[in-house]
Amino acid sequence: METQGKEKNEDKTTSMFPLRYSLFPNVPPYIRTLLPDQHYDPPLPQELMKMTWAAPSGISPVVEESVKHAGLTLTQGQAAKQDSPYISSVWETLPITEKGKDEIDFSGLNAEVKINQFPGLFVIGRKDRLWTCYEKMMKTFGRNSFGFLPRTYIVPEDREELEKVMKASDKAMIVKPPNWYCGIGIKLINKIGDIPNKKNKMVVQEYIDNPFLINGLKFDLRLYVLLTSIDPVKIYLYEEGLVRFATAKYSNDPAEIGNNFIHLTNYSVNKTSSDFVFNESPGEYEGHKWNLRTLWKYFDEELGVDWRPVWEATKDVCVKTVLCGHQHIKQEFSRQLKSEYSCYKLFGFDIFFDQHLKPWLLEVNNIPSIHINTIDAFVNRPMVAEMFNIVGFHIPKVIAAKHQKAIEDKLKMSRSEQSLGHDHRVYSRLRNKEDIAKTDQFSLDELCREEYLDRILSDLSPADVRTIIRAEDELSQTCNWSRIFPTSSSHPALQFISPPSYSDCLLDAWERKYGTSQELRQQGRDILRDLCREKIHLRLCDAVE
Repeated sequence: METQGKEKNEDKTTSMFPLRYSLFPNVPPYIRTLLPDQHYDPPLPQELMKMTWAAPSGISPVVEESVKHAGLTLTQGQAAKQDSPYISSVWETLPITEKGKDEIDFSGLNAEVKINQFPGLFVIGRKDRLWTCYEKMMKTFGRNSFGFLPRTYIVPEDREELEKVMKASDKAMIVKPPNWYCGIGIKLINKIGDIPNKKNKMVVQEYIDNPFLINGLKFDLRLYVLLTSIDPVKIYLYEEGLVRFATAKYSNDPAEIGNNFIHLTNYSVNKTSSDFVFNESPGEYEGHKWNLRTLWKYFDEELGVDWRPVWEATKDVCVKTVLCGHQHIKQEFSRQLKSEYSCYKLFGFDIFFDQHLKPWLLEVNNIPSIHINTIDAFVNRPMVAEMFNIVGFHIPKVIAAKHQKAIEDKLKMSRSEQSLGHDHRVYSRLRNKEDIAKTDQFSLDELCREEYLDRILSDLSPADVRTIIRAEDELSQTCNWSRIFPTSSSHPALQFISPPSYSDCLLDAWERKYGTSQELRQQGRDILRDLCREKIHLRLCDAVE
């Protein structure tokens, strides 16, 4: 699976203007989030410092750094629960988001506020629910497409089947609580008597006992996946990541089945080992945690192995995993939210390579740890800052209404009749008669791809323009993040969306026509600019649900 339309913002300048303008006219600007080595010039006006990030359940130090480095206000704990018109973002990290139901009231979310969650995420964040969704996809599309998650048994429901499997083989199994993290409660078993006998659900997976080893050690990858929209689906993958090693030489000796330092790669487990070595030098082959690009360098320099096909296969796993939960997440999003602005999600995907360098998904973390020690900070600080620029945060209308003149003066901006504040119309999910008439031309249950590829881009409707400009504004901010769906070559994955929405088909057609080169993409953006100058994207009159 190729990466599509990647923008390379290689400018090393450390002085950055506080606002980031949209690529398109009549779209309000965004607050620019700073990378660690950047600063604002001119300084961020005091009026914009009122923009508030609410973190009712606490916040990662890396995220906190990014917010404060941008000069914005951060409120935590009970103070963050207060309803304030200055709140522009909510960072929610409650473990209850991995329960079997949503504990967040998305329907009460202010349309100007963006939250780092989607409703319904538990269908891929919980190990039991992920297997249920995955198994359904596997049965529908076959093991050739869905053969990357180890066979999973959910006990007590699957206990009888699991016992039969374990009687027929001495193969080890790995037991995991369905909604815990950091290696809590994980253990290997090879005896029927060790199967959990509890009322609460537990997950038991086939253990992959042929790992690809480096220096005799088992390892896995922590990758970061970003979901910015569920309709249309837009998925990004960070090109850096963490490589986490076990601390004891790998062995399949049954006598060592209880040695977690051999079999588990979780940092939270291995840091307690007396053999654990911290890596203080990103880029060097040392310690028990590397950054991903160091692994690829090791493949090139030490092993002579081409890692690129492995990485492409890994991207494919990431896309298909998100699509396993697509149907439920989309239904819940449609039911609870009315703005495309409201949600984004950072996942932590744990990926494992077997001896054949086949990528396997171990689990999806809805609340990935974003540590701040040397190697983690090297990866996470630029990852978070760039993610926030891709997602894009607007100035709350109340700040723009009260202080636009002062902001323009302090930033030496020319006077504008357009508000600097959030414009709900750009993110509206409402459709007017023109939008509905356009959508009705395409009966997607029966329409084949060749029939919509060219026609769907003719006479773009207001909703069409909104969908595409949001995608293009996001894409313009990518550097180390890459969009892996949609791309000009990702259309085979549309079959895994049942069925793909009108908006999915629209972006598929757009990427096919304009996404194969920067020259073509610029042509497409020029067309959108002309439409936005005419304010086509803001036409909501006679709009209906």
